[in-house]
Order: sequence, then structure tokens, then C-alpha cells
Amino acid sequence: MGRRLPGRRLFDLAYAATTAAATVTGALGHRRAAALTKPLPMLLLAGRVAAGARGRDAVDTAGLAGALAFSMAGDRLMYLEEFETEPVAKDRYLRLGASLFAGAQLSYIATMWRAGARPSARQLLPRVGLLGESAAVLTRHRPALLPVLGTYGNMLATMSATASAMSDPQPRLRIGGVAFLLSDLVIINRRHLITDPRLRMAGEAWVLGSYFAAQYLLIGGLAERLHRR
Repeated sequence: MGRRLPGRRLFDLAYAATTAAATVTGALGHRRAAALTKPLPMLLLAGRVAAGARGRDAVDTAGLAGALAFSMAGDRLMYLEEFETEPVAKDRYLRLGASLFAGAQLSYIATMWRAGARPSARQLLPRVGLLGESAAVLTRHRPALLPVLGTYGNMLATMSATASAMSDPQPRLRIGGVAFLLSDLVIINRRHLITDPRLRMAGEAWVLGSYFAAQYLLIGGLAERLHRR
């Protein structure tokens, strides 16, 4: 254990530093810097998953890798959407990004299910209800996006509920699932309800920071749980 602790601290410091860089550049709207920094935290998580692959079942590693791969592809689409100015292209990137993130949520759900998670209606329904606010905003401002984003929202709510339903206590997974949900909730509100530039910047900082925190908690919690299984 003593040998692993310094490496773990180094990883945490690197993840915090790259997350801060990606969050700041994204919030400030620096396109080139955002393109360079946004992939870095996820690449670190991918390296962590690969490093621990020998200690877990290959199917579980595939599930974690799928969650990361779909997320990174979705990140790219959301980056393109954020800096796009043409409305039709912007909506297209958003649809594609949501579809890729649905793949990430399915990968998380399948991996958690294999690890023993069994979500209940009591865990699922409040999350679906919370995302109903985003659905209402979309219905008012972008109804054409509702079929794709509504489907994705239900996947996200299911993942968040599943993360809270592990067979043994896993606070990191529970917090990570909630953070992911709250991060995505702000995306639609920031785009359609917030006009003040400073509030929009703060909203984007929250979206990015909470998203990277969620991925860290979900991957870290699952990697530990699957390694012990």
C-alpha cells in the first residue's frame, strides 16, 4: 500500500490540475486552449483504467473503457457545439453529443448492474422529475431536440439512480451520479435562460467542473469496487 499512495496522490494532483485548466479555458471561451485541455482529464482516467485492468474481469474493464470512450467522443461533439455559431449545426452537434453520452450512460449502467446495483423507483423517479425541468425548457425553446435529449435524460437519470443502488455502500458513486445529473441540468438552462455573460461563464465553469468531478468519482468508485470483487 505504501508504494501505491504516492502514485495515487500524483494522479489526483494531475487530475485536479488538468480539470482546472479545462474548466477555466472552457469557461473563458478560449477555443484553441479548450481543445487542447478538455481531453486531458479523461485521458488520465483512461490510463488509470488500463493500469488496473489485470486486477479485474475483462468485461468490467470493457464497460469502463466504453464509458470513457463514449464520453470522450461526446466531449468532442459538445466542444464543437459550444463554439458553433450556426443554429442548425449547433443543434446537430448537440444531438450527436447526447447520443454518444447515452452510450456512456449505458456502459456505466451495465457495469454497475454486473457489480450488483439494482435501482428502485424511489431512487429513479426524483431524478427523472428533476430533469423534467430541462425537458420543459426544451419544449419552450427547442422542441425538435426533445426526442433525443429526453431519451438521453432518462438514461442519465437511470445511471444516477443505479450509482446509488450498489450492494455495498459507495458514496463516491452516489455523489458522482448526482454530480453528472446536476452538470447536465445546467447545460440547457445556461443556454436558454441565462443572458448575463458573467452568469453564463459561471454556468459553464460549473458544467465542466462538476462533469469532470463526476467522471473521477464514477470511474474511481467503480474501479475500486470491481478490483475488490
